Amino acid sequence: MVYRSVATAAFIAVAIQIFAVGILAPRLPREVCRPGAQQQKTMSFPTVPVVRLTNTDGTVRVVVAEVKEIQVDADIRAYTPSTNEQPVAEQYITTLVKTTSTDAGLEVVTEPGERPDELDLRVDYIITVPPGTDVALEVSNGNVRVAAGCNQVTVEGVNSDIDIQGPKGAVNAKSTNGRIRIYDSEAQTTLETVNGNISAQVKSGTLQASTITGSIMTTLLSPEVSACDLTSMNGAITLIMSENCSAEVSATTGRGTVRAEPGVELKSGEHKRHAMLGTIGDGVTKLSMNSMNGDIVLQRSTT
Repeated sequence: MVYRSVATAAFIAVAIQIFAVGILAPRLPREVCRPGAQQQKTMSFPTVPVVRLTNTDGTVRVVVAEVKEIQVDADIRAYTPSTNEQPVAEQYITTLVKTTSTDAGLEVVTEPGERPDELDLRVDYIITVPPGTDVALEVSNGNVRVAAGCNQVTVEGVNSDIDIQGPKGAVNAKSTNGRIRIYDSEAQTTLETVNGNISAQVKSGTLQASTITGSIMTTLLSPEVSACDLTSMNGAITLIMSENCSAEVSATTGRGTVRAEPGVELKSGEHKRHAMLGTIGDGVTKLSMNSMNGDIVLQRSTT
């Protein structure tokens, strides 16, 4: 009986090992496996007005600091299905990250050539820039975070969450399958995603935000926001106004309801179940909110 139990246990252990190594491991995401080749690269460049970066498969983080040079740190990892491809991986990562620096700007391209079929790649960037630098990022399969202090910010992402803090200039952020969050925007701001939520805190300027499947939450921090246009096809829209904000509002929803919380009353106009048209306070901010299949809620800030 003991021999049979030991034999059964050994058989199960071998079966698990075969499944894990031969079947499961090749199908695991590459990030949980040890890379076939890895390289840490640090590059420094003179300060320029704008930094442009193109990256596929990897995160990008922009740090703002009082520096005299722009620094680009790249963590490069190449994943191979077996050790046989390791020489290919080691050779390929030496060809990565093409940079072009002129007085007009710095351009960083992760893969200037075609990637070998047998390789998966991940490159994570940390870019350190001085305050007031413009950044333009094209990223696929990786999240983006931009610290406070940049000027104009442009981000085009695919399968990317985007987080932008305290930009001084215009912002244009687009993502497919990703959330977008922006804090303390001060100029013209355009946010667009297909599948993801949008969260925005706006100090001044204008805001245009749209999503196909996702909710939108916006906070108007001051009456210096001149216009706010929010659209969600399949999601709720929540607008929070500070106490000194007012709006000329047009809010409509197809299958949801439009609700105004205490503290948000129309000075003139009409409020129905599916629509609100009229003026709140002095009507300074031009406010448009539209949803097909979601509720719309207007609130006053409690802080």
